[in-house]
Amino acid sequence: MIEAGATLDDLRRDPLRTAILLDFDGTLSEIALRPELARPAPDAVRLLEELSRAYGVVALVSGRRAEELRELVPVPSVEIFGLYGLAPVVGARVVRSILPAIEGIVARHPGARLEDKGPSVAVHFRESADPAATEAALERELAGIADRGGLTILPGKMVLELAPRTVPGKGSVVRREVLKHRVAACLYAGDDVADLDAFRALEELRTEGIPTVKVAVASEETPRRLIESADIVVQRPSGLLELLRSLVR
Repeated sequence: MIEAGATLDDLRRDPLRTAILLDFDGTLSEIALRPELARPAPDAVRLLEELSRAYGVVALVSGRRAEELRELVPVPSVEIFGLYGLAPVVGARVVRSILPAIEGIVARHPGARLEDKGPSVAVHFRESADPAATEAALERELAGIADRGGLTILPGKMVLELAPRTVPGKGSVVRREVLKHRVAACLYAGDDVADLDAFRALEELRTEGIPTVKVAVASEETPRRLIESADIVVQRPSGLLELLRSLVR
């Protein structure tokens, strides 16, 4: 772990006016072969509960559905923002209308599988024999469907997600919650491409006088751009938990 020095002191200075916002997969949970197999890292749920008693806002900001996150982290005092902040009804009809075409594409690629999230659809290819080649082919084949359906393709770790172009994004969620709660400082931790949007929001808030801390949770699959943009880099979810424990000692 890279020492954060004074940056974490900004969070501890006024904890009831501090927000701690976290991604889930790859951040609080090791990446699993399939999303449904993922579980919070040991001690993560207890630590989140402890943080939520000490800090003003503790929340998860994830591409998962909110109800899934609540089952995984059954702590009422931890706020949940699933599907990148997308309201469940937004875009659902559009995605339903083109779902058969997406299913047809996925069926042509051994090892690829579809995850229906409701308003969005994720195509996973972690189990394919050649993930890089499968990703390139899927991205090429899905591009036309996404364009016709008014969707955007969100890349992630061994996954391509088709979501409405109106999806708020993690940065919008971060900015909204910081301003809504009038927080004095904010930490965000994540591990993937979608978390760059949250990092950009923190950079903007920093120019407005709000101290922020960007934490990259590194693994073999973490994008280099995220690591280079971070204030702190920790190794895997266990490293993040070590950092979070330091905030409640």
